Amino acid sequence: MEAAVTALAAQASEDRERSAWRGEDVTAGEVAERLTALNREHARHEHGHAATRTLNLLVAPGEDVVPDALDAQLAGLAQRHPSRTLVVREHAAARLDAYVAIDCTIGAHASGAGHCHDMALLLADAERLRHADSLVRPLRVAGLPTVLWLPGLRESPAQPSLAALAQAFVLDSGSASGTALPAAFAHAAALDVERVRDVAWLRLRRWRRHVAARFDDPHALRLLGAVERVELRSCGPQQASALLLWGWIATRAGWTIERLAVAAHGWSGTARRPDGGAVELQLGPPEVPDLTGIHALALHAGAETIALRAPVASPNPARAFAAALGMFDTATPGYAPALAALRGGMPDA
Repeated sequence: MEAAVTALAAQASEDRERSAWRGEDVTAGEVAERLTALNREHARHEHGHAATRTLNLLVAPGEDVVPDALDAQLAGLAQRHPSRTLVVREHAAARLDAYVAIDCTIGAHASGAGHCHDMALLLADAERLRHADSLVRPLRVAGLPTVLWLPGLRESPAQPSLAALAQAFVLDSGSASGTALPAAFAHAAALDVERVRDVAWLRLRRWRRHVAARFDDPHALRLLGAVERVELRSCGPQQASALLLWGWIATRAGWTIERLAVAAHGWSGTARRPDGGAVELQLGPPEVPDLTGIHALALHAGAETIALRAPVASPNPARAFAAALGMFDTATPGYAPALAALRGGMPDA
C-alpha cells in the first residue's frame, strides 16, 4: 500500500490542496464515513471549494498494471472528467486497507472558488474483491453515471462484480500488440460489447470518416467489389486500431475474415468477398520509423489502387481516453461487428 499512497500523494502541487486519510483492516462503511467527512470539511474551507464530479469512475486494474503509470493517467483526467474515483486493487493480506483523498484546485484569488474531486483506493485480497460491488456501493455518488475502467490485459478478480454496477466499460486494446492481441480482443468481447468503449476504436474516428468519404466516389465503390489485397501501415502501439480498421472495412464490404496471424513485421491474413474471391490482408510498419499512428491504407483491385494517407496528425491518446469516459449516452456503432469479424479469423486467445 505504501508505494500506491506515495504516488497518489505526490500529485498535489502549489495550486492544489489535498486532504487524505488512510486505514488498515477497515470496513467499507468506515471508508464511506471518512470520505463524507473530508467532503464536509472542504465545504467549509475558506477557499470556497465545491465538489465537481461528472461520473463515478470505478477502476479495476489487472495485476500487470504498474501503480505509478495508473496514477499518472488518473491525474490527467482531473480537468476533463473530475469524478469520484474508486480504485480497487488486489493485495495479499486478508483484509481491506484504504486510502481516501479529496483533491482541490485553489481559486486564482483569495476569494475565488476552487473545484474538488475525490477518490478512494481500496486494497483487498482476491476473495473480498470477488464481492467488490459491496465495497464500492456505499461510496458512489447517487445520480451520476458509473463507468468501469479496466486497465491492463489481465482481468482483476473485482471485474465481474463491478461490471454489474456500470453503464459503460472503458478499456484499451492498444495496450497489447503481436501475439497478445487475441487475448485483448477476447477480454473486450467477454463483456457486454455494446457498452464497451475501446480507446483503440475511438482512435479510428477520423480514419473511418476518411475511408467512408473516399467511397462516396461511385468508381471507388465499384472497385471495392474487386479488391484483392489490403495493405495497412502503422506503428507497433497502433496494431489494435489498425486491425479494428480492417475489421470495420471487412464488415462494410461484406467480406468474411478467414485467417489472421502475426507476421514478421505485423500481421497478415485472408478474407473472402461475397463473390468468393480472396482478399489478402497485410499490416506492416510505417515507411518512416518515427511516424506514429496509422500511416497509410491501400486497397488493390487489379491494376488500380485506392490509396489513402493519414487524414490528420495522430490522435492524442489522452484525448481518446477522455472521450471514452465522456460517452455516457452514446454507443460505439460499428465496433461490435468489427471486433467479431476479427475474432472470427484469429487464433484462440
